[in-house]
Amino acid sequence: MENRIHYTGDVRVCDIAEAIENAVPSELQESWDNSGLLIGYEDMYVKRILTCLEINHEVLREAKDENADMIVSHHPLIFGSVRSLCTGNYREKLLMDLVGSGISVYSCHTPFDKVRGGNNDIIADRLGLISVRNLRGEDVCSASRMIENADEADIGRTGSFRNPISFRQVLDLVSSELELSLRQIKAVGSLDLNISKVGICTGAGSDLMEMAAASGCELFITGDVKYHEAQTARELGICLIDAGHYGTEKFFGAEMKKKLIKLMGDKVEVIASEVNLDPFQVL
Repeated sequence: MENRIHYTGDVRVCDIAEAIENAVPSELQESWDNSGLLIGYEDMYVKRILTCLEINHEVLREAKDENADMIVSHHPLIFGSVRSLCTGNYREKLLMDLVGSGISVYSCHTPFDKVRGGNNDIIADRLGLISVRNLRGEDVCSASRMIENADEADIGRTGSFRNPISFRQVLDLVSSELELSLRQIKAVGSLDLNISKVGICTGAGSDLMEMAAASGCELFITGDVKYHEAQTARELGICLIDAGHYGTEKFFGAEMKKKLIKLMGDKVEVIASEVNLDPFQVL
């Protein structure tokens, strides 16, 4: 007979929020961000948590079907002020449905991009990079030191391949390790150029490309690259890979699940969303 874990269910929303805060402090967030407990039934007991990149109506249906009491997402559901709640507005209706469902929501956005083991380290590890540091080439420090330093460089990483490989080979590696079709990836630069040092900023980080170039990176990997940003890469003489916002951050759900299991043990069950949130199709 299969052994099943008995989850005690004696942990509250506020306990889970505190555990996340201790590991990934919301004080790390950028000034424009909105991480933290966004919908909170603080004293409600939690038996099951759903982790996901972001919340839409399909993810909410999944949470309800799975009897989740709480959702931990990467992208915040609420940005800026909320002036009204009306069912005619997609975002406002989603908020109303979440509140009505009694499901609490914690979002862990730019803090998870910065901390050790977060989004950027996940990509660096998948690509087999060594000597991983922040975008200024400095050691990745503790969360408390990051808060003290308030350095934008901590939101990304630099690292090196053990041996230089061609840009063409890097594209194949990114396709394989990020589980993307080559047709989903945009590239700027000579395919025959040898690459040693790489800069990374998951999500949309093109504004940090110059910092990576100044650190000696021959390649910068990010998502959501615009035309003029691609032109800037050519002017800087740095290769550029746009692997998509979703493509560079889609591992959040699985990784946050691991972190919560480590933090909460057998107190609560954690499941990762299986909803495909990629809005783009490969034709």
